Amino acid sequence: MSRRWIGAPVLMLGAAVLLAACGAPPGPQGWASPKPVMVENQQVILVPHKSKLYALPSGSSTELWEFPPKDKNSYPASGETRGDLAAKVSAAGLDATARTQIEQKINDLKVSGPTGADLKTAVTNSGASDDSKKQINGEVDSALSFEKKSLDGLKALYGDIGISADGKTAFVPTFKGVIFALDTATGEIRWVRDAQAGMVGGVAVDGNAIYFGTKGKRIAALDAKTANQIWSFNTNGEVWAAPTVDGGTVYATSLDGSVYAIDKSSGEQKWRFSGAGSGIASRPVVSGDAVYVGSFDNKLYSINTADGGMNWSLSAGNWFWATPVVQDNVVYAASLDGKVYAVDAATGVAKWPKPFDTGAAIRSEPVIAGGGLVVAARNGSVYKLALTDGQPVQGSPVSAGTSVLANLTVSSGAMVLISPTSSALYVLNASGDLQAPASFPLPQ
Repeated sequence: MSRRWIGAPVLMLGAAVLLAACGAPPGPQGWASPKPVMVENQQVILVPHKSKLYALPSGSSTELWEFPPKDKNSYPASGETRGDLAAKVSAAGLDATARTQIEQKINDLKVSGPTGADLKTAVTNSGASDDSKKQINGEVDSALSFEKKSLDGLKALYGDIGISADGKTAFVPTFKGVIFALDTATGEIRWVRDAQAGMVGGVAVDGNAIYFGTKGKRIAALDAKTANQIWSFNTNGEVWAAPTVDGGTVYATSLDGSVYAIDKSSGEQKWRFSGAGSGIASRPVVSGDAVYVGSFDNKLYSINTADGGMNWSLSAGNWFWATPVVQDNVVYAASLDGKVYAVDAATGVAKWPKPFDTGAAIRSEPVIAGGGLVVAARNGSVYKLALTDGQPVQGSPVSAGTSVLANLTVSSGAMVLISPTSSALYVLNASGDLQAPASFPLPQ
C-alpha cells in the first residue's frame, strides 16, 4: 500500500453499530479557528478561511504565505516525495555527475508544470538500469498526481490545526479527508496523507504523534514526522471532533453518542461511555478525574476518567456543540440555545444566579482571557462575562462583523483571535472593558 494512504483500521473494537445522529455540516465552507505560532522569533497567525490557509504576521494583513498557493507550477513537491526520490536515485548506481544533475532536478521539483517531465527525461537518459528508471519515473508520476489531486480537491477547512511542539509544523486536516503537514515558515508540504474519509474535527498533537478522527468512523494515530500509522481504532459512528490526549489516554467522541477512552500507546479501548441520548460532536475536556463533554441530546456530561461512569449531567434548551471550558473547578459551557452555563465541576450545581443569554446560538468554543469568559454568538456578537456571576463587562457585546462558527483562540494572554465567516481576522483585547476588535482583512 502506498505511503500516501493511511491504512484501513486494524482494530475492530466495539459491539453493534448504534444509531448515530444524522446530518452534516452546513455545506463545505469551513469554520476552523485561527492558530498563533512562533516562527523564527516572530508570532504568526495561521488563519483558515473556507478552503484557504493564510499565514499572517501578528497585527498585519500582509501574508507570509498562503495554502494552497495560487500558482501550483511554482509550488515545491513535498519534502517526503523529494526525499524518497533522492533515496531511489542514490540506490540506482549512477556516476557522481549524473546523480548530482538528477538530484538538483529533484530539489527543483514542483507539484505542477514542466519540472516533472524534465526530471523523468534526465532519469531516462541516465545510466541507471531499466528497472531503476521505471521505478523512479513511476514514483514521479504517482507522487505528483497524488499531491496535485490533494491540493485541487482540498474543498474546505473545518477541523482545528495541530501545531508541533517546536512550532515548525502545522498539521492541517481538510473536509475532503486529506491531512497536510506544512512548514510553518514557508507553507511548503512536509508530507500529505489521505485519511480515506472526510474530516470535520481537528488534529491533536502529543509528543511525536498526532491523533484525529474521521467521518469514516475511526480514530487514528500517526507518527508526526513520518506519517506512518501507529494504530487505528473503529468507532460506531462518525467522528466530528478532535480527540483530547491526557496522560496515557486518548479521549474521543462520536456521533454514536459515545466517549471512547483509548490507550495512547496501543490503541486499545480502556472504556466507553455510551450514555448520551444522541450524537456527540464536542471535543472532550479533561480536568482532574473527569471528562466534560456536550451532546446533541441537549446535555452536558461529566464522566469519570477511571471507568467511564457518569458523574452528572446538565440539561439545556438545545445542543451542546461548543467545547466546554474548565477553570478553578468550574465548567463553563455554551449551547445552541444561546445561553452560557457555569456549574460546579464536581457536582454540576449552578455557580451563577442564572445562565447568561446571548440571544443567539453559540457553536464557537469560548475562552478565558483577561480574567473573564469571552463568548462569541453565531450572530457575531462577542461578550466578556465575569467569571463570578456571568454578567457582561462594560462594552459587551462588540461585533465581529458577521457570523462566528469557528472556535475562539487566545494569543498572548488577553488577545482573543476571532475568525468570522467573512474574509477577515478579528483581534479582541480582553484585558479590561471591551472595545471594538481590530480587523485584518484576509488577502484576496
